[in-house]
Amino acid sequence: MNQKTCAGCGNSIEASVKFCSECGASAVVKPAASPKTSPGGAKKTAARDSVIVVGVLLIVTAGFFVLKGQAERPVDPSTEVATDGPHAGQMSMDMLEGLPADYRGLVEAGNKFYDESSFAVAAEVYSRALAIDGRSPDVRTDYGACLYAMGIPERAADEFRTVIRTSPEHAIANFNLGIVYHSMQQEDSARVYWERYLELDPDGPPAATARELLKELDS
Repeated sequence: MNQKTCAGCGNSIEASVKFCSECGASAVVKPAASPKTSPGGAKKTAARDSVIVVGVLLIVTAGFFVLKGQAERPVDPSTEVATDGPHAGQMSMDMLEGLPADYRGLVEAGNKFYDESSFAVAAEVYSRALAIDGRSPDVRTDYGACLYAMGIPERAADEFRTVIRTSPEHAIANFNLGIVYHSMQQEDSARVYWERYLELDPDGPPAATARELLKELDS
């Protein structure tokens, strides 16, 4: 009896059958030598690829220093960004309930969430503060640091560039923009901003890190 293989689930079916009895797919013939794909195999591959992407993102985020503009304290480079769990969305909404409506209160709340590594929540709180008054380069730098920690380097770079346009002497924004460019493999741009940082604050907390990173670019 002639047999053919279902393209959907790999089940062996009679040649005269038009639909697979296992998965209901149209019984399109595929080469017999093709490896049998178990149901859900494609989903498993996609999930595995997602895990790889997330792992790379965590390594990139944890591998560099990102500074809070206001307190000018380096984030511990060994600290990984927590992966969102199944109830992360609800947790974030709960955190946002009862927030202050005034600028100062929002900034203080943003700093608290930042220090707790709740970067997505901190970013939302900082954005609310900036909507009230967008003039503080420190708050905008903190906002950019949150975006970077969330794995959105392009948006982080936008915020740091905004700070530098309005406050070119803001040392930490220059340092952080160098970090973002480094993470995107734009080494020449990273060099420019790290060198600029050292000109502005040669004895600052991340000065030794900036010099070390510049040496690595030359090696």
